[in-house]
Amino acid sequence: MKSLVVCCALALPLGLGGCVMVSVDKKLVENDTPDCSGPMPVASGQIASAPVASRALDNAPGKTLTSVKLTVPPGAKSNPHQHSGTVFVYVLEGAVCSQVTGDTAMKPYKAGDSFFEPPGSQHLAFTNPVS
Repeated sequence: MKSLVVCCALALPLGLGGCVMVSVDKKLVENDTPDCSGPMPVASGQIASAPVASRALDNAPGKTLTSVKLTVPPGAKSNPHQHSGTVFVYVLEGAVCSQVTGDTAMKPYKAGDSFFEPPGSQHLAFTNPVS
């Protein structure tokens, strides 16, 4: 099953701004938590991103709040990377495994879960573990 993730990136070092609120089908939230410690499936495609919205922040001149929808096919993963601003991730459906600076291992996130990436942190691993 593909996983859909909404990422809201605050392109600023301060905790200003907000993000989109979404609702999730109750059945999706009740799914089993994925196993992020075992072998991952072979990728069936690449992560695709689509812009959802971007808005300048009136109280932080030169800064924007941008939301992006990621589609993560089974086994797809990102290379380690770093975001200059704050990132808030909300899983819409399916499941992902993610590891950021400070995490000792990949952590599972399923529909209805979210995680936060502080500015300058390393996103060490990100994948859809469902085959």
